[in-house]
Amino acid sequence: MFFAGNYQERINSSIITTGNELVKKQIADFSKRLNLKELYSYIVEVKDSTEKIINSLSYDELKKKISEERKEHLKLLNVVSNDENAIWLIDYWCGKDIRGLIQMPFSRHWIMHIEASLRIKSKIHS
Repeated sequence: MFFAGNYQERINSSIITTGNELVKKQIADFSKRLNLKELYSYIVEVKDSTEKIINSLSYDELKKKISEERKEHLKLLNVVSNDENAIWLIDYWCGKDIRGLIQMPFSRHWIMHIEASLRIKSKIHS
């Protein structure tokens, strides 16, 4: 979705990674430059695509782990930085089954990102 929709350019992102390698001021500076209208378009496209994928999965597919081949493909995309603050994500994600990946956004993980986003927003707008 990110690459096919040319979202790096559309959202004015200087990176293609998850951003986990960024710290404090880097996160704020990165966030200030983003085109929020395009970012919201990206979010909607990802949501729609994700819903289609989830609706097509069988119960047995939910129990499948991520294959080594898929893990290596993820590494080759360079969407996760090799920085120590980010590289662990690949092993973390690929250690889960499909059900675990689907449930992850509804957990503490999601809440942590919302709290961080609110802190960044308050710093940008102050």
